[in-house]
Amino acid sequence: MEATSRDSQLPPESRRAIRRTRIGMFLESFARAFWPAGACLAVFWSAIAFGAAADLDRVELLSLMVVAVLVILGLVVWGFRKFHWPSHDDAVARLDGTLPGHPLAALSDVPALGGDDPAVQSVWAVHMERMRAVARGARAVPADLNLSRQDPWAMRLAAVVCLIAAVIFARNTEVVETIVAGVSREPAAIAATGPEYEGWAEPPAYTGRPTLYMPEISGDGPVDVPQGTVVTLRVYGSTERFALSETVSGAEAVPLAEAADGIAIAEFEVRGSGEVVLDRSGDTVGTWSFGVIDDAPPSIELAGEVTRGTGGDLTLPFAAEDDYGVETAQAEITLDLGAVDRRYGNAVEPEPRDPLVVDLPLPLSGQSEEIRETLVEDFSTHAWVGLPVTIRLTATDAAGQTGGADVAVASMPGKNFYDPMAAALAELRRDLMWSVENGQRVEQVLRAVTHRPDDFFHNASAYLITRTALRRLSVAVDAGDVPGVREEVQDALWKAAMLLEDGSLGDAAERLARARERLQQALRNGASDEEIAQLMDELRDATRNYMEQMAREALERGDMEMAESDPGQSMSQDQIQELMDRIQELSEQGRRAEAEALLDMLQQLLDNMEMRFAQGGGQGQQGQGDQSMQEMMDALRQQQGLADESFQELQREFGQSQQPGEGQPGQGQGQQGQQPGGSQGGTAQGLSERQQALRDLVEGLGQGLPGIAGEDTRQALRDAEESMGQAADDLAQGDLSGALDNQSDAIDALRDGIGEFAQDQRQAAGQGQGNEGNGTGPFGNNQSIDPLGRSFGADGPVGTREHMLPDADSAARARELLDEIRRRSGDQSRPQIELDYLKRLLDRF
Repeated sequence: MEATSRDSQLPPESRRAIRRTRIGMFLESFARAFWPAGACLAVFWSAIAFGAAADLDRVELLSLMVVAVLVILGLVVWGFRKFHWPSHDDAVARLDGTLPGHPLAALSDVPALGGDDPAVQSVWAVHMERMRAVARGARAVPADLNLSRQDPWAMRLAAVVCLIAAVIFARNTEVVETIVAGVSREPAAIAATGPEYEGWAEPPAYTGRPTLYMPEISGDGPVDVPQGTVVTLRVYGSTERFALSETVSGAEAVPLAEAADGIAIAEFEVRGSGEVVLDRSGDTVGTWSFGVIDDAPPSIELAGEVTRGTGGDLTLPFAAEDDYGVETAQAEITLDLGAVDRRYGNAVEPEPRDPLVVDLPLPLSGQSEEIRETLVEDFSTHAWVGLPVTIRLTATDAAGQTGGADVAVASMPGKNFYDPMAAALAELRRDLMWSVENGQRVEQVLRAVTHRPDDFFHNASAYLITRTALRRLSVAVDAGDVPGVREEVQDALWKAAMLLEDGSLGDAAERLARARERLQQALRNGASDEEIAQLMDELRDATRNYMEQMAREALERGDMEMAESDPGQSMSQDQIQELMDRIQELSEQGRRAEAEALLDMLQQLLDNMEMRFAQGGGQGQQGQGDQSMQEMMDALRQQQGLADESFQELQREFGQSQQPGEGQPGQGQGQQGQQPGGSQGGTAQGLSERQQALRDLVEGLGQGLPGIAGEDTRQALRDAEESMGQAADDLAQGDLSGALDNQSDAIDALRDGIGEFAQDQRQAAGQGQGNEGNGTGPFGNNQSIDPLGRSFGADGPVGTREHMLPDADSAARARELLDEIRRRSGDQSRPQIELDYLKRLLDRF
């Protein structure tokens, strides 16, 4: 009651601080009294958790437990004797000692003298108020849990470390169960403590399915697992008490076999649906029901037609699938002897030949359950090319199961020979590979075709190789040793056939022309995109062969400068490839007219290249100069045509297309829409692409100028190239007016270049200003041309004033054109962009 009455004098803040201080004093006393007992208990628990019970027998474990209990009880009794319960006054005294003036004690005091004196009471009241204000700021004194003086060896910290390590790393945290099991077991039993059994159902790795933990699925419904799943069961303890029965392996039940002291293991494969039961001492501890997921064999089939690629490759599309993935796939090719036309070299019995076995391509990564791939393989040198064969497709999965399909091919694809003599040599080679009995027949045919080589051979190297092979074969036939030289003769005949097929520029040009004509016809007839793509591949292959052959022939004739330079110096192979890609893209977009126009430009480029190489071997720089002049004039004509088309496109854009009777002066209706060189009209985008192609052509032309060309000529071509590039950009952006200005600048630059180059040629030929009319090349033979590449007539070479005055028709036409421009420029109803263009024309002319 007294403490309660004193507390009533204290502020609420002081009373709360007193209660917290008292709790802290309780913790201090408890920790100092019972830390030894807690440390001993933590060490004992950690030892059991780390498996001390498993390492001790029953007597040792009981002894350890008795000692531990006695020690812990003794320390608990010692702690109770040392423990001091803190009183209220103790808490007040500790808290008051932390405050200035001991306000808590002062609040319970009364004045010793003058209690009835009003002055004394007034002073005392002020004193109490001050003490109360100090007491309001009281804060609880924190507990002092530092045990270093009671535990100078820090044993408490060692016990804490053991406890934390046991919680984190010990595998057996069920201490009570472990102690009970250790005390109740038989003295001779030393089985490890822990679970009674463990088990795993592991599917084959190729299935990609996870491993199942048997205790987690025990007693569940049927569990479907792939065929071939391996079940492993492991039991602990006395193995005599466990029994295993199963009906999934398809054989007698697999017994538990002792693997170590106190451990038994059983392992078996799931081959069919059934159950697995594990008993211990007559009681069922685990039961499992398994269903089997069958592993279906793979399937494979032909996914399209077996075709011949542009280079003679066999192209075989196929599709394969398997529920878990195809491991390997092969194609086995065998001769269909029953379907062979048994005539000529095939009349005799063929020699036995092993089937051709080729691995089919499979994805390097990713899913292989469904595969769609294409086999591309070159069998051109094989003996069965052109003969009926059977292809056996097989696929194998990881389980070793196979699936297959047979494909009959009427003719095994190989390289096509367009040259008759090359095709004949290839057939004779195949006859020799068919059987050595054909040796004499092949010799006779070779003698016949090489008797008059001028009628059959257009390549001297091919003829010499064939004659050498004939001599080797003739000696072998007489000696009866055809097998000994067969391989050498086969290689020689193949080499000669390849030289005849691909070894001449004429043949390469013929193949190129044929490929271009087929593509052009397909574009006009509206062929499918697949056919266009195949013809484009054929054109690319023919173009590459053509350019390589040009370089090869230049080397053979000793023109090292030509041979070592880019065969397409007037336009790089990359630019030619880009032009072909653009042709294919336009055709796929349905813009066949623009694609055909680019195809014509490509053909003109290749024709110019052929002329350059034809002249390079005998005419030197003068011949090259004539070719360069011709190319510049062709470029000028093409640029003029593009400018005309750009102007017509500008008219169409603003609805100003020419009406009947409103055509340009001097141009009849039959000329409306005609474009120079037969090129096709198109949108601004199509004109931009053609302008860019012409710019690339002029760039290559400038790089391929002969040494006689001066700097002024080269600069003029660079200016023309720059203007063409700007015109292409303007066309791509739809700025037709700006494009026309740049195209006009390009035309002027090309005219200047042609004039400067003509001067360079005359100087190179040793002609001065006084005899300019006797030049050679395109300026000789009394033939003159103007800067646009047009002929003046019989006389008047470039640089003279002869026949330069326009005739009456030309003057009248010029006046008509100028009047028409003035009339249109005065029509204010026309679009402003067209009026600006017409004004620039008037300023220029």
